[in-house]
Amino acid sequence: MTRKQHGLGRVELLWTVAVLVLVTVLIVNTLRSEVTRAKERMCLDSLAYLSAQIHVGLEQLEYFNAEQLEDYYMGPGAPPSFFSTEHMHLLSKLLPSDIVVPQDPWQNAFVLHKVTQDDAAEFWLVSGGEDGEYPEWPLTKDSLAKRLHLPFVASPR
Repeated sequence: MTRKQHGLGRVELLWTVAVLVLVTVLIVNTLRSEVTRAKERMCLDSLAYLSAQIHVGLEQLEYFNAEQLEDYYMGPGAPPSFFSTEHMHLLSKLLPSDIVVPQDPWQNAFVLHKVTQDDAAEFWLVSGGEDGEYPEWPLTKDSLAKRLHLPFVASPR
C-alpha cells in the first residue's frame, strides 16, 4: 500500500530553504553595493553644492585672491587626522549666512584645502569617504573632491 503525501518532504524542504537563503544573500549583497554607490553620489552632490555656495560666499565677502584665505577650513564632523586645532577655521565663515554646512554621508567633515603648486594656489573641497582617509595629492578621478574656483575681479573700464 502507498501512503498519500501531504506537504513537503524533508529533502524538498531543505532545497526550498537553500534556494530562499541563496536569493536572500544575492539581494542583500546587491542592496549593500547600491547603498555604497548612493552615499558616494550624495557626497559628490554635496561637494558640488558646497563648492557653488562657497563661491557665492566669497563673492559676498569680497575675497578675490588666494592670499586672503587660510590653508584649511573644516565643516562639522569627524576631523581628518592631519588637521590640528591651530589650523582650525570654520567652513561656515565662507558661506552665505543662510547655508548650513553638512557632514559627508559617513559623518566626516568636509575640508577646504589650499594647495600651492608653482606659486599658484588651488582650492579643493574634499571628503574623507567611507574609510575617513582624506585623499593624497595629487587627486585622482576617484577622489571625493571638487575644485573650488575663486570669484574673479572684473577689470576696470
